Amino acid sequence: MTDVWTSAGVIVGVGAVALTGWERLDPIVAFLVAGNIVWSGVRIVRKSALGLMDTALPVEQQNTLRRVLEPYIQDGVQYHALRTRQSGARQFVSVHVLVPGIWTVQRGHQLLESIEADISHALPSVTVFTHLESLNDSASWDDTNLDRTKIPPIESPAK
Repeated sequence: MTDVWTSAGVIVGVGAVALTGWERLDPIVAFLVAGNIVWSGVRIVRKSALGLMDTALPVEQQNTLRRVLEPYIQDGVQYHALRTRQSGARQFVSVHVLVPGIWTVQRGHQLLESIEADISHALPSVTVFTHLESLNDSASWDDTNLDRTKIPPIESPAK
């Protein structure tokens, strides 16, 4: 389209000078055409660079994620460390889900399956990663940042 607008600009510039006899119109139109070429080039380079770099999902999709997770919060479940990423054509969502410590692994797993299904239904092209944590464990609250500054020692189960 840049070529089309460039050609149209040249024709308009030459035609306007021929009709009006005002020769200063030609460089003015040339500057407008050059501005359009530069603007189009910047857009193309920006779009290409974003295709090579990871970025967060668009705000609309992030809002959709929060709407999907909202009903679960009303059931006493919490979440944090919600992260989104787009890498080329692939999209990813990662979220930590916190449940009461007395829940069984089975119950927690069923909840995560339900959350993942709801997210996949709302955003079909997204790969979802969930992480189950206990509301009662203080270590669960230490991982809201991207990098953990300290990792607690693993306690061996009582024999």
